[in-house]
Amino acid sequence: MPGMSSVGACLTRQVSMPFSAPSQTAKWAPPSGPSHAFMSTPQKEQRSVQLPPGLQPQLPPGLQPQLPPGLQPQQSPRCTLMFEDLYFDGASFDPCEPSLKAQLLQKLHMQPNALVERMRGGLGSRNAGMWIMRDGAQCFVLKLVRTSSPGMSQLQASEADKFAKLCRENPRIAQDPSLSFPSKIFHCMSDGGVNNNDLIVMRQVSGVRMSEFIMQRSHGKHVQDLMRILEQFGSFLADFHARYNGMQHGDLTPANVFYDERSGRFALVDVADLAPHNPVIQSDVERFISSLKLLSTFCGPELFMQGKAQFEAGYNARRSCMPMPAGWPAARSARP
Repeated sequence: MPGMSSVGACLTRQVSMPFSAPSQTAKWAPPSGPSHAFMSTPQKEQRSVQLPPGLQPQLPPGLQPQLPPGLQPQQSPRCTLMFEDLYFDGASFDPCEPSLKAQLLQKLHMQPNALVERMRGGLGSRNAGMWIMRDGAQCFVLKLVRTSSPGMSQLQASEADKFAKLCRENPRIAQDPSLSFPSKIFHCMSDGGVNNNDLIVMRQVSGVRMSEFIMQRSHGKHVQDLMRILEQFGSFLADFHARYNGMQHGDLTPANVFYDERSGRFALVDVADLAPHNPVIQSDVERFISSLKLLSTFCGPELFMQGKAQFEAGYNARRSCMPMPAGWPAARSARP
């Protein structure tokens, strides 16, 4: 690849790490002599979390959930989440910088003419930036997350560790098209060998955020279509809960749901905190209903009253067709 002579000279090797989280990256001392972009970069280690074929998530007995298109019951996938070091010069990480962009294009097997654009909008406390990288065949979302922050406990798992754990415990999750699950995570190493950030690479899901879709369709002749789609999302969520033994998204707001109107498919984003139901915090159903109530202050009270009813109806109807984990409640009608 043009302009990649120094990077291409760096050999990579893959180390299989079944049933273990990625190890801490060793400190790297830069080579002596003149410093050029990635000249004489030391050998990089590419790691993966791999599971043996046939290991399935723990589903309730007799459960036959409706799987998304492309994920068939007869498959025995190997959940492989790749971890690799990514070296950069300078005080800040910017994938638009030519030498860093060249590394990413090579490691993600993308065309030299691929475009990188920064995504605008609010970022979470641990997010340090988001970008879109696309060529003619592929499109990825790049999310830069801090490995530590002032309010973060040393015992708190990093986002990379959370994804590795999810992959180990749920072998099908990396192939599930209804989730924006990463395909690769880079440990971003500064020229002093310090890893303060990880770059999480995920495929871009199609469609628009449900929050935007609701705002657009909550008035006039589109209201009935919106109600139908909220009912369909309720069915989708019940399928998701059944597939993953009642695991909860943790922050299921319309902003973390994408809807593709052409295909009628939904996808969940920001899924690092998927976990078993915690009775102390809101369930996914309760969190989504609370969000509808908040949106109704802008879209009118009908959104909450009708939308909540349709969403609950879709969830409960689908839930009644399949067993759920013991003690897992149906969606309950909340007071307005």
